[in-house]
Amino acid sequence: MASKPADGYWGKKGRDLNSLFADQRRRVAPGLFNDMDREYRKKFLKANTWTKRDMSYHFFYLWDNPDYRKERLNPLRRIWQAPGEAFERALRPALGLHYAFITKTLLSKFMWGLGFAWYASYYFMYTSNDWTRQGGWTLLTSKPPTMPDNPSYPTPDPKWQRDKDNEYYSRNFNNFPRVNEIKPSIPVKWQ
Repeated sequence: MASKPADGYWGKKGRDLNSLFADQRRRVAPGLFNDMDREYRKKFLKANTWTKRDMSYHFFYLWDNPDYRKERLNPLRRIWQAPGEAFERALRPALGLHYAFITKTLLSKFMWGLGFAWYASYYFMYTSNDWTRQGGWTLLTSKPPTMPDNPSYPTPDPKWQRDKDNEYYSRNFNNFPRVNEIKPSIPVKWQ
């Protein structure tokens, strides 16, 4: 099976805006190149003439165009991105286009990560992980190993030993001050 060369159009015929007369030989052939084709070629060449400003135009400037942003982004996203875009435009004279964009992106991701870290640390420090809470994250810790500096080494540490069934996954229920006052709502013994 013969391999095909790479094709930028994925096997479909591409549109040639140059028309048939991109090749000079076709333009000088008698009878082919008429006044209408000359007019089209003149407009085509004028439209594809790049000025110094066009050559220096960067993709980042496209996002500065309010009409382009209006077409590409919904209003909520434009409002959400406004502070970051203003920060990026303020950094451009000092850092340049590329590094201002990278700085804005990394700083915003860092702030997202910092906010999540603050939320998670607050949650684990101040949200009770005991039997009084029904939902939420449950933090389970395993029994630590008995190390040689422990006085009960090599036997297991009695502080972590469990003797009764109700000590497993009690979530500090046994340490609750009024545990003896809690009664079940249905009778435990039948009479």
